Amino acid sequence: MLSKRRFRESGFTLVEILVMLVLVGVLLTIVTLDYSSAKARSRNDIRTTAIKSLQDYIEKFYSENTYYPSLSDMNNPSWLATNLKNVTTSMYADPSWSASNKSCTKNNQPILLAKSVPGCYGYDPTNSGVSCEANDTTCSDYTLSATLEDGQGSYILRQLD
Repeated sequence: MLSKRRFRESGFTLVEILVMLVLVGVLLTIVTLDYSSAKARSRNDIRTTAIKSLQDYIEKFYSENTYYPSLSDMNNPSWLATNLKNVTTSMYADPSWSASNKSCTKNNQPILLAKSVPGCYGYDPTNSGVSCEANDTTCSDYTLSATLEDGQGSYILRQLD
């Protein structure tokens, strides 16, 4: 009789086990959400840093030439090698970019689009709001942009005034 009582008193009940499983599930959910949110913030930081870096190079080009490069210039590796030596098309790779993203890929390299979309940066040079692609030495304005994650919208930089 004594041994039966000890056996029943040791161990956990089904209700106790279920409560523990629910608590572990809730904790795992919280940790997972926090981790994925931290990774998205990190990728957004990379995007903003990349756009700021591109802006620095574009502004340096402007200070030497008194116009901004056109979109086709910025997507031309030969033009970049001659005019913006420190800029390569690999700098255009959004953290979520892949060569399978055909909307902003040329020769398996990332390119800039006129407007950013998820996975692709945007660069839109204009002359007083009008496209300057036909006469690229007249570009007087630009907008650089990146689409951020987690509903953060877009990160946008414009020419320095």
